[in-house]
Amino acid sequence: MAANATGPLNSRDAAGFGAAYGGVRAILALQYLRVARLPATRSVVIRRIVGLAAAAIIWTASALLPTPQRYTAWAFALLIDIVNSWPPARSTHLLPPGAAHFPERFGLLTIILLGEFVASVMRGIESQIGWSFLAASAAVLSLALGFAIWSGYSDGAAGWEVRHVRSTRDVIQLRVWIALHFLLFLGIGVLGVGARRAIALPPGGHFDVTEQSLICLATAGIVLVIMGIAATSERHARSRRQWVWLSQAGIALVALALAPLSSQIIATALLLLLFLCFAAQIVVLIANRRLLAGRGESGWPRSTPPATTSHS
Repeated sequence: MAANATGPLNSRDAAGFGAAYGGVRAILALQYLRVARLPATRSVVIRRIVGLAAAAIIWTASALLPTPQRYTAWAFALLIDIVNSWPPARSTHLLPPGAAHFPERFGLLTIILLGEFVASVMRGIESQIGWSFLAASAAVLSLALGFAIWSGYSDGAAGWEVRHVRSTRDVIQLRVWIALHFLLFLGIGVLGVGARRAIALPPGGHFDVTEQSLICLATAGIVLVIMGIAATSERHARSRRQWVWLSQAGIALVALALAPLSSQIIATALLLLLFLCFAAQIVVLIANRRLLAGRGESGWPRSTPPATTSHS
């Protein structure tokens, strides 16, 4: 997959990428086959094997198709993968995933994306010929944005929190939490490109209207996604304080309101304002979590959670 991830979508490299991805899905099907004999998980595992095998065949066969038929095959195979990854709520409730499984995996992906964010900032720094105060400030603020996103995710929203599945409501919260992460990854990628662009601009330079709109939209999206991740966590879900959620929505609106001001705000100043948006959200979420902890309104029930199985 890595060797074929260099060409455009209509190239033979992309076809090889799809075939290699099909191979990975086939390997995963074989891994599930190892536990198909266990009575307690047989129905879920067999369903997963069938879906993985069907998707693997389509992904691999798509390499032989010309474009745009290849894209149709990819879309169909991806749809199978998505449907196959979301078992019925009853199955997830009876056979819950390991409590630390999803936070570990999605937390790792978040760290990787933030690492790419920092790498993008470094590439922007390398493009600078000279270092003025504004250019250095743009570089520092870009790194601060990445750190603020991580702090909002881990310290504020408790994105690393273990996720016990005890009821259908917990299943729904888990699935919302997973879906929000894909939006988080997209927002981090867009904002990383914007930070690199800000550093590469001449000192005192401005984003154009489209660039600033995308950067502000990505920031507002990340704020809302982190708010959603917090809302589905045990440490925040019980909060009945409307100001916590309204203030975060207001922060997102402030970020969006900066979009049409591209001619009035230089890129460095925009980075500072966006950083302050993330910092404000962190303060709100941490204050809410501490208030809940102080009143004994958060934390896991005293009863021992049910035994879990680790399937994903």
